[in-house]
Amino acid sequence: RDKKHALLRTAADFETRNRTVRENLISMLGRFPEKGPLDTRIVKTAQKDGYRVENIMFLSRPDFWVTGNLYVPTVGSGRYPALISPSGHYPLARMTPQYQSAYISLAKSGFVVLSYDPIGQGERRQYWNPATGVTDVGGPVFEHSMAGQLLLLFGENLTSYLVWEGMRAIDYLLTRPEVDPARIGCAGHSGGG
Repeated sequence: RDKKHALLRTAADFETRNRTVRENLISMLGRFPEKGPLDTRIVKTAQKDGYRVENIMFLSRPDFWVTGNLYVPTVGSGRYPALISPSGHYPLARMTPQYQSAYISLAKSGFVVLSYDPIGQGERRQYWNPATGVTDVGGPVFEHSMAGQLLLLFGENLTSYLVWEGMRAIDYLLTRPEVDPARIGCAGHSGGG
């Protein structure tokens, strides 16, 4: 890799390298499913000082729900820039206090923020044991690994699911009248970066 990078000298060299990396990444992700209805549900709404929080659910695939919070500024007018924020590797995912603080700050600064739980975290833990109150496999990274190993048996991969959910989260933001469709980004860290 370092030898290949050392040979990059011109803008054309970088463009060729970027195209190759992009093609390889798309090939590794595999085929995405057809887009179906999001069937979005707003489960609960909480009005706060300068913003509101909507607890939402949407379908990324048939019968495959994604849970999230939508932070919407309530001051100002017009359409706001928006962010999706997939969570890093925290068991509570979008409910992690540091994330909550960041989302609130962004909403108060005029951003719509859609934070959602990745597979194996938050409300989407796949190996949750209600009797013990913890996951049976040891935390988010192990939850990802377990789901990932099972998907490999079907010729799929967890990364493709996670990328697809980000794409569907953007599709959801595009349905919202508060969101400026020309200003949507992604912000996070660790697994959410």
